[in-house]
Amino acid sequence: MKQARPTPSTTAGPSRTQEALRDLLARAIDAQRAAAAWRLIEDARHLLILAHEHPDPDALGSALGLAHALAPTGKHCVVACADPVPANYTFLPGREMVVSEPPDAPFDLVVALDAGELSRYGPLYERHKAFFDGAVILNLDHHITSSGCGQVSIIDPASAATAELLTLLLLNRRVAINKDAAICLLAGIITDTRSFEFDATTERTLAAGAYLVGCGAVPEEIIKPMYRVKPLAKARLWGATLSQLRSTADGQVVWAALRRAQLAATGATPDMDDGLPSYLMDIEGVAIAALFREQADGTTRVSLRAAAPYDAAALAARYHGGGHVRAAGCALPMDIDAAMAELVPVLEATVAHAGRDDAG
Repeated sequence: MKQARPTPSTTAGPSRTQEALRDLLARAIDAQRAAAAWRLIEDARHLLILAHEHPDPDALGSALGLAHALAPTGKHCVVACADPVPANYTFLPGREMVVSEPPDAPFDLVVALDAGELSRYGPLYERHKAFFDGAVILNLDHHITSSGCGQVSIIDPASAATAELLTLLLLNRRVAINKDAAICLLAGIITDTRSFEFDATTERTLAAGAYLVGCGAVPEEIIKPMYRVKPLAKARLWGATLSQLRSTADGQVVWAALRRAQLAATGATPDMDDGLPSYLMDIEGVAIAALFREQADGTTRVSLRAAAPYDAAALAARYHGGGHVRAAGCALPMDIDAAMAELVPVLEATVAHAGRDDAG
């Protein structure tokens, strides 16, 4: 018989461990920056909370987590994203309230999460450019390549996920993190660290995760649907893509192409490639991995993964992209074959250059 999992009491106060973690994490963000950010939220009643296009669980989890945390305070929050919530993000409570088109209503504040440039919010920004360009914006992000797009911007590369930064902010301002908020925020931290595996994971990241677990979030309920359970169509898509896997630089660089014809043949949806770039990095000896995705408009999106000492964000920045040191992405204004011909030699040269430095 499976033992029942203990759950936090709804009547008892926080444990001593929770109190210690709360106080520790509350001090981990600059108090002046936190106060400036929170003044914008306090002064607003109607908030539009943005997740970037092609959303990952950190973008959506941060947006939904903030909405859940603010709901008891009387704030009216609308969570918007240009793209639909991927089907396997069943672990995100409130996912059904994400809209692709915000209502025609006055908003006092826009909270832009997990990206530092308004263009990263894709068609949502393009359709309402005049509104966003004139709006009061609070920007919270953790990507080292972000420039900041708000009247108040907190860009914190020390956070492994925007959800980690948001956890610090909420605790610093003594805002209660309810169970739904905790699940969403933990989802962002778990997926941006690949279950605390990436080297962006710090002692503070683990402390934030522990605090959110203490609030009722269960890691297994995020990890299982995200990483272990795959629809048949997704398995077929991965198989079709991996069957054409290519490598160079003695196996240190690997790449694969995901074409629209493969999606049609397997019955997969575009979001079913999530996790595939990281899977390429699990191949023995790989230093840099790339997944090229063919887009309907003839352009190509590229997801990059890199092992130390290589910098995926720096590589993506060459093509006006960005992200993390270990995981980043960019878009190339060319078809998929031209994109591979353009970028693969750059990756190969990056590895070769590092090899010469080591030899020297």
